[in-house]
Amino acid sequence: MSSTLYAKGNPIYQDTTTDLSAAIGKLVTFAAGVPAVSASATVPAVGLVMDARTRTPVSGVTTYDNSIGFLSSMPAPVRVKLSAASVALVFGDQIMQAADGTVTKNITGQNRVIVGVCSDKNGAQPGDLFEAVMCDPSYATF
Repeated sequence: MSSTLYAKGNPIYQDTTTDLSAAIGKLVTFAAGVPAVSASATVPAVGLVMDARTRTPVSGVTTYDNSIGFLSSMPAPVRVKLSAASVALVFGDQIMQAADGTVTKNITGQNRVIVGVCSDKNGAQPGDLFEAVMCDPSYATF
């Protein structure tokens, strides 16, 4: 589909200012246009670190090459980091934000932000990168 209204062909933001090389699969927020790993389980994240590299060429100048997808606009499943403190996931489990940029299995009875669904046929164990379909973050309070 082609339209002059599209600003770009995909919902991926390229960032070169921040070292996110240890944050692949983690949720991020932005402050003054600069991405940072999400540090809250209840403040909705904006994006997901899909790829990140640190580059130091011969000149000795370090640069970064990060790809950040906006949560509700990614057209396909992506890899997300399951918290080491989470229980295992199975296909179809809802996922919610954790306070360290990772996600956990949706657990009722607490305030939380739902960000997607596990679409990995093999599920996931704590600490895994797993396949998920992301959605617009939504609050759940029961």
